[in-house]
Amino acid sequence: MGRRHPVRDAQLALSLLTAVPTPARWPEDGGTQVAGWFPVIGAVVGAVGYGMVKAVGYLGGLSRAPFVVAALVVIAWAVLTRLLHWDGLADVADGYWGSHDRARRLEIMSDSHTGAFGAAAVSLTAILEVLAIGSFVVSHQTPVLVVPVIARFAATAAAWLGTPARDGGLGRSVMGRPSFGAFLVSGAALGLTGLALWIGLGVTGVVLAAVGVVLALSVPHVLALRFGGVTGDVMGASVLVTEALLFAAFALVV
Repeated sequence: MGRRHPVRDAQLALSLLTAVPTPARWPEDGGTQVAGWFPVIGAVVGAVGYGMVKAVGYLGGLSRAPFVVAALVVIAWAVLTRLLHWDGLADVADGYWGSHDRARRLEIMSDSHTGAFGAAAVSLTAILEVLAIGSFVVSHQTPVLVVPVIARFAATAAAWLGTPARDGGLGRSVMGRPSFGAFLVSGAALGLTGLALWIGLGVTGVVLAAVGVVLALSVPHVLALRFGGVTGDVMGASVLVTEALLFAAFALVV
């Protein structure tokens, strides 16, 4: 597979999943291990939300308006990620329920317009995230830091384990068998996530981390079945569905 370029791949992952510009450029042969860095970028996203929560708590506003803080965190994440995952969720929802024909579903998903299914999916997912985060954020902030890491592993799992639904496209460009280094990077990010949850929430945190990994492995597969494979939109939708469900699990358990 040629030379490894971990720094370049990390920069590509950052520029792909966030609005942060980097000097890295996609190689002409398309050979990258970008997907292995997705959970690491999730840590960056989580750190932004965690920092916001801590700052508001220091100023004394967290206990007064936890759901407002939760909404601001979700908005900040959406802006930081250029609404990339939200766009994928809307497209997948429109395609998922828009037709009984697989080819037509892919066609609908590639349409730039958002339909009723997409609008409903985005609205309901945003509401679930805000309500879930707001319900535990006063007493527990660790999930805000680590859930985005596990959620972005859903895109990694889709890239490594899925098959492309079409030739070309954003999803196809990051798919393929992982190198040992990429596997190590992703595994280290997940391992540190589990450690953080164990420190913050004990055995309950570790169990919820395991639940999150199962979700990250399962959600892309369930969505891809409807389209005959993985696309960039499927990856983005998988991130948000995993994230929202895991936040809900934390809200119900902790």
